[in-house]
Amino acid sequence: MIARSFKAKALVFVIFFLGIATGVLVANFYTTRVVSAPALPNAPAADRAQRAQRDINKFYDYLGLNQAQREQMHKIGEETRREFQDLRKETQPRFEAIQEASRVKIRTVLNDEQRKKYDEFRQKMDERRRNRERELNKNRDNSSSSDQEKNSNK
Repeated sequence: MIARSFKAKALVFVIFFLGIATGVLVANFYTTRVVSAPALPNAPAADRAQRAQRDINKFYDYLGLNQAQREQMHKIGEETRREFQDLRKETQPRFEAIQEASRVKIRTVLNDEQRKKYDEFRQKMDERRRNRERELNKNRDNSSSSDQEKNSNK
């Protein structure tokens, strides 16, 4: 009778322990694979922006930055982003010229049917790129205006 009672208690304990271990493993998998997963290229820009901000905040936490340092880092990041945008504006025409020359060369290799498919494909890809850029710019504008509101409230 006592041995049976002990076996029952041991079995309950083992099942309970397995439940805890499974929960820990599932939670670890979720946080490392799902929550911290890299942004998918087709994910909405708002999701990518939120994920980027979360990653930046994690980095700030890792460095142990205080609020003043965080604001300075944010300002440096914004200045750098603007410099990269200016550089892109300067180089964009040359990039587009090279890209267009490449497309012309590719089209000469293709027959009429392939050329039609290629043009449709390029049109879809260019439209996706424009939509993605519009979303990114919209989110940056929203982010900049919310940053200005935060700074004006201080």
